[in-house]
Amino acid sequence: MNLSRNQIGILLIRLFAGFAMFFAGFEKAIYTSWGGHTAGWSAANSLKFGGGGLLHNWFVSIASSNWVSPLVYWGEIFIGLGILLGLTLRLASVFGIIENGLFWINAYMPLSTVTNTVVDGKIVASRSVNTGVFGMGWNTGPLELNAALIMMYIIMILVGAGLVYGVDERLHKLAVVKKYRVLRAILG
Repeated sequence: MNLSRNQIGILLIRLFAGFAMFFAGFEKAIYTSWGGHTAGWSAANSLKFGGGGLLHNWFVSIASSNWVSPLVYWGEIFIGLGILLGLTLRLASVFGIIENGLFWINAYMPLSTVTNTVVDGKIVASRSVNTGVFGMGWNTGPLELNAALIMMYIIMILVGAGLVYGVDERLHKLAVVKKYRVLRAILG
C-alpha cells in the first residue's frame, strides 16, 4: 500500500462518507424490519414535522406514502456501499448529493411558526422561533452533517475517489470502459 498523502486523505473522506451513509441506512432498515428499541423507523414524522422551507408541503404530501421510508434507507445503504467499495462512486455520490440535499432542506426550519390552538372555545395563537445558532433557520446551523457529506461527495466526484483502492480502479482498466466515455464518467 503505497499511497500519497492526497490519496490517503481522499480514502479517509471516502471511508467516512461511506460508513456514515451505510450505517444510517442499515440502522433505519433494522428498526423498520425488526422494531429495534422503538416501534420502528418511519420517514413520516420527519417529513410532516420537519421544515423544508418551500418544499415543506411536498414533504408533507409524500409523508404517508409507503415507498418513502424504504427509498430512504435502501438509498443510504446502496450509496454507502458504492462509496465504501469505490464502485460507481461518482454515480453513488450524485445520489448522495440528492438524498442528503433533501435531508438538509428538510432540516431547515422557518424563522418563526404560528400555531393556533383552541383553549376553552377560544383560538390562542402561539409563536415559536426556530432561528438556530446563526439565526438562519437551522437548529444546528447550516453546516451540519448533511452539508458536510454533500461537500465530501463533490470532492470525491471531482478527484475520482473510486480510483483510490476502489473497484472502479480495476474497472477503468477494462477495454469496454476505455472505449466509452460515459462509463469512465460514472466509474471513478
